[in-house]
Amino acid sequence: GIVNVGSCVSNPHISGAAMKIASIFAKRNLRANYEEIADYILNRVGAVGVAWGAMSQKAASIAAGFWRLGVPVIVGPHGSKYRRMLLGRKEREEDWYVYDARTGERVYVGPCPEHLFIACETKEEAMVWIAKLCMRPNDTTKGRAIKLTHYIDLHRRFFGTLPDDLHLFVRTKADIPITMKDEILEFLEAKGWEERPIPDPTLLPRLIRAKKA
Repeated sequence: GIVNVGSCVSNPHISGAAMKIASIFAKRNLRANYEEIADYILNRVGAVGVAWGAMSQKAASIAAGFWRLGVPVIVGPHGSKYRRMLLGRKEREEDWYVYDARTGERVYVGPCPEHLFIACETKEEAMVWIAKLCMRPNDTTKGRAIKLTHYIDLHRRFFGTLPDDLHLFVRTKADIPITMKDEILEFLEAKGWEERPIPDPTLLPRLIRAKKA
């Protein structure tokens, strides 16, 4: 859903809510612990920020505060004037590995999220990116199926086709939206897709609970 919390100086309500998720559900210490909080939000909290239209320096700094916390930010066409985009490359598989905190193994999780700061030309493009950037490595199968449903529906509505990178976001057959299962399985088979594990993701080696022998 979309929530209007007020003027731009009300944005700390949103970032504060994301931090509280890490504090309440993962018992992360909030004091002097920015790295672990950002790691938790990046890998688990499916939030996306949108700052459309021309931005003041204040608004640009608010956007920077969100992406450094692990929340992807989408800006409009004017955003390119700020001369800083944080773009991932989904075709580079080596960029999308995390540690599984349960085992210590490095696991491929796909481009989730693919970018942290991106400019979109049209509102239709932005809507598709919002759905895509909500995906996180720690999504449950039910949560990923819902997110994929939104991504596929919006991509079809505005671009007329299935997303060509869909196979990167399906980890197991349980991730596939049930109403599209046959069509997506056929697409995945053509891409040479294979199932992969769903980890307890982190980018911080010190959070690994069981070191690999």
